[in-house]
Order: sequence, then structure tokens, then C-alpha cells
Amino acid sequence: MQRPSSSAFARQRIRSLNQSAVINAIHRNGRISRTDLAAELRLSPAAITALTAPLIEGGLVMEAAVGISASVGRKPILLGINYDHAMVLGVKVMNQGIIAALTNLNAEVQAVHNEPIADTGVATVIKAIKRATEVLAPETGAAGANLIGMGVNLPGIVDHQAGSVRHSPLLGWYQVPFAAALRDEIGLPALIENDVNALAAAHAWFGHGRGHEAFLVVTLGRGVGLGIVIGGALHRGPRGGAGEVGHTLCTPLGARVMSGETTTLEERLGDAGLIAQARRLLPGLPEDLDADGLSAMAAAGTEVVLDLLHDAGSCLGSAIGDLVNVFAPSLVILGGEGLRNAAYLLPALRKALEKRTFGDLGEGLELIVDTWGDDAWARGAAGVAAARFLEEASTPLSITRATRGSA
Repeated sequence: MQRPSSSAFARQRIRSLNQSAVINAIHRNGRISRTDLAAELRLSPAAITALTAPLIEGGLVMEAAVGISASVGRKPILLGINYDHAMVLGVKVMNQGIIAALTNLNAEVQAVHNEPIADTGVATVIKAIKRATEVLAPETGAAGANLIGMGVNLPGIVDHQAGSVRHSPLLGWYQVPFAAALRDEIGLPALIENDVNALAAAHAWFGHGRGHEAFLVVTLGRGVGLGIVIGGALHRGPRGGAGEVGHTLCTPLGARVMSGETTTLEERLGDAGLIAQARRLLPGLPEDLDADGLSAMAAAGTEVVLDLLHDAGSCLGSAIGDLVNVFAPSLVILGGEGLRNAAYLLPALRKALEKRTFGDLGEGLELIVDTWGDDAWARGAAGVAAARFLEEASTPLSITRATRGSA
């Protein structure tokens, strides 16, 4: 059997890249004519026709509408993505369970399933994800689409390219080849992502980040997380290590009740850190006091707790100011369960942020509190998977054929 020449491989590679560019341009524009597509991508009309024909035949791209022509003559046909061509599964892994969302290729949720877990062992989590897949996969039949893959997000340092979890203290995982393990057990391609990165991807895909070239997602809860979008793309860093802002150092500025030593943001602002500081300030607090209990004390007007949350807001605002000085975003989105205390955090946060930002970097900066629930994190994981399949133009078509009937 004669092997393809290197020139044939080169032509195939160029065609694949051009086809991917076509899909991304259609997705970015919503609907676009072949003529405008050719102009945007600097390709000939004939090349655009050749590239889009198999995508239309395969069902991923459709002739969506008739456009308006600037001149007399035939009106242009607008192309759009058929987002219901296939389905993806998005999963958020937490220490008490998983939440899974079945979505189309535009991360529009079709169904959601929660599955509790008894422990955070790798085998236990895989079993829960498999169960969620079995529950949700039949939903694709009603839509006439196939389940082509999944995105899974979890806390910790995740090597997105390798599909491995390098280190997740919350789950107790170290160097786990999780994508391969899921594929072997469930039979679907899997993309693994850090949970805050997936939330940032969700905002870039369908949330507050749409239309922003550079924005940050800062989450507060058990820890302090950071998602970075630069040039419209997630910045993960080498092997997925970017965004561990919770492990940077901070010193309270003008603190009311916080001690003045330098420590990490997570130790200072995470749920456990806040509770530990409250116990130091108010000896005799109940042993079972949790983050919700601390919030209830703030709502009841407990002055020391209000001062503590004021200091926490000031610390977070100062840290975000440093991030604004480095990345110059146009938007900062605050999320996570720790934003239950937003009313007490935000006044000091805004003041510290304004004070910390350099020059005019803070002018026009949007600050938004994200009120999405856990299902949005799962939807973000689905968005990561959908984006990958759309970027790799031939993937949705080939995987659809290969996995027809599988779940």
C-alpha cells in the first residue's frame, strides 16, 4: 500500500486549518454569507465553497437564512452553525458529588443530573460520571443528535492538553490521567479542565465575557481562584498552572480586626480561613460553625464579623487591583459561594481596587458579581468540550459516525 506523500499531508493539514477557521468565523459572526466569509478569511469564493460543502452535507453547518444584498441581484445565503447537530456532556466534580449538564454545541442545557458520591476516590468519581452519562444519554435521542464527548472540570492544577490532574488537594488526587481513565470506562472523548477556567470559558462562550477580549474571573469560597481570558482565549500557562492566585501572599491594609502578618489569600479569605479568624476574635463560637453560619452572624449585625468581612473585601480588592495592573482587563467577574457575603465585601473591595490600580487602568473597568449556580460550572465544562469540537472541524463529523449509538 502506497503511503501518502508529505505534500499530501501538507495539503490535508492546510485544508483542516482552513475548515476550522471557517467554523470559528461562522460561530463568531452568528450568520454570515460566503462572500463575507471569504473576505474575512482572505480566501477565494471557490475555496469557501469547497470548504463549506462537506460541512453542510455533514449537518454541522446549515444555510440558515437569506441576507440583504447591497446591490441588485441575487440575495446572499447566510451560513450558520447547526448547534443541535450533536450533544456534549459537561460535569462539575465536587467533594460531595457531581453535577452533569447535557448541552448542544452552543452550551444550551437540555437536561441536568446530580449524582452524590460517598468519597472522592478516582474510581468513585468515574462511576458517578458514568451513571450520569447513562441517565442523560437517552435525552439525545429526542433531539436526534449523538453524544460526542464530555468536558469535566474540577478543582486543582489540571494539565488540559495531557488530560491529567496534576494536583487536587480538595479531592486528594496527584498525577491522575483522568481523561484516559474516563475514555476507557465510558467510551467517550473527555476534556479535563480546572473548574475556574471552565467558569471563565462559560462566560466567554455565553456569559458576561462575550464581547470582551480580556477579562478575569475571580472566585471565592473554599479557596480563591482565578480564570484568565486574554485575546478571547483562556490562558492556562504551561501544563495548566496559571491562576493559582489563592497561593499568593497578602498583607491587610488598614485592617480593622485582621492580624497584620503576611499570609496567603486562601488562608486569609477562604471559608476555613475566615472561620479560623472569627474564632480568634470571638472565643467560644460553636464548634460546628460553618461559612453559612458566619454569614448569618453578619446578617444579624455582629460587629466583629462585619469588620472581618470588611477587611476580607479590602484584601480581595487589593489583590484584584494587582491583577488589573498586570492583565489590564476590561471586566472582572466575581463568583463562587463566598459571594454570599457580597453585600459586606463589596464596599471595601471597590475602595481598595480603586486605590490599587495604576493610572487609568481602572477607568471603565466593569465589576460584576456572578450569581450562577453549580449547573453553570457544568455548563462551562460542556462549553469547553463544544469549543474544542468546533475548533477541530472534522472532529464532530468523524466522532458522530464513530460513536453512533454509544453512551
